[in-house]
Amino acid sequence: MGLRTIGGWLQEQHVQLHMGRWLLELDDARAEREFTSYDDVRGLAEGRFALYIGIALTLAYGVVDVLVLDELQLDVSLVRLAVVLLFACAVVVTGRAIWVGRHLQVSSVVLLTVVLLMLGTTLGRAADFPTEYLTTSCTVTLFGAIGLLRLRMHAVLVMAGVYSAVCLSLPGALQGVDALARNVAPTLGLAAIAVVIGFSLEKLRRTDYLRQREVEAEQARSDELLHNVLPAPIARRLRTEPGAIADSAPEVSVLFSDIVGFTPVSEALAPEELVQLLDTMFREFDELCEARGIEKIKTVGDAYMAVAGLPEPDPDHAASLAELALDMQRTLARLSPAWPSPIAMRIGIASGPVVAGVIGRRRFTYDLWGDTVNTASRMESHGRPHRIQVSAATHALLESRYTFSDPQVVDVKGKGPMTTYFLLGSNL
Repeated sequence: MGLRTIGGWLQEQHVQLHMGRWLLELDDARAEREFTSYDDVRGLAEGRFALYIGIALTLAYGVVDVLVLDELQLDVSLVRLAVVLLFACAVVVTGRAIWVGRHLQVSSVVLLTVVLLMLGTTLGRAADFPTEYLTTSCTVTLFGAIGLLRLRMHAVLVMAGVYSAVCLSLPGALQGVDALARNVAPTLGLAAIAVVIGFSLEKLRRTDYLRQREVEAEQARSDELLHNVLPAPIARRLRTEPGAIADSAPEVSVLFSDIVGFTPVSEALAPEELVQLLDTMFREFDELCEARGIEKIKTVGDAYMAVAGLPEPDPDHAASLAELALDMQRTLARLSPAWPSPIAMRIGIASGPVVAGVIGRRRFTYDLWGDTVNTASRMESHGRPHRIQVSAATHALLESRYTFSDPQVVDVKGKGPMTTYFLLGSNL
């Protein structure tokens, strides 16, 4: 989903916690579904640990039963064994049944209800346990489940009600005024404490979740900005590799383009209009580069620079740039009626080795160096309007698939006479 995750919604819609009817939830319905899914996945992962804890505590209580009753009773042992087997089965099911993860809250409520009934009502009928002993066992189970199974408020309220009903139905819990005073207030008080604990833990989890998504959103936004400045592989390296980033590429193609007569046009337009026209044109050029896997290097004024074969190798780099150049000509012809006067473009392409790297510490940029870059620049500056001039190296890579003009010798500044060609179109 990219930035359109929970973190993105936090920034765009100001999603916050609210407490409607004592049930925590997020303002945005989709964000709420994302959180509950995330919370249940974590709860499922932690649930197996909680079940193992339940098995250990049940076995420990089995030992304490002997001390409380002064003897080992078969019925009590069978109930404890049944609880252990129930927890063990739950461990197996949570690892294999997909529906448990999708309905974790309901599954937890069902499991805990059965366990509380067995630890309270069934044990109370199996032996003459003190009411406080059974209540303590149920309380430990309830509080442990709320913390370890990540129960949310719907489930917490249900379990608080089940807990109260089980504890108040124990033998002797409501027999006489003294028993009523001893058991009702503590039971309801512990149930209320359980609700408060469940509320606080869920609020803490939700707050932590939102903060985590905010961090992820900011990281994604930072990555997006970085990728707008640098190629994605270079951006990843910049985050992980210390020092300067520099690579040599033996075979790439470099393109330069420039608008002919741009200065008079710029003087005839308001700044906003000029920027808008350039932005429209360069946006379309960027889309053409992205569609063909070509890396835009930079724009300088009305000039545009791109490379094929970097940072990802492209065995057909020359053809990729040839198609880009032809597309750029067609794009310019389509957009030129919007300009105040007819415009033309010179395009130059050269192929060969280059050195590429990231320079600068602030406002850094990914750039290219080498004779191939200089040659491509000269192909553009010594070219003609509406024409695509290529070097002899580029021509050699494309001559079987593209149509070219006859060779011409151009006296290139700083390089002397060079044989060049004009790309006319594709043979396909």
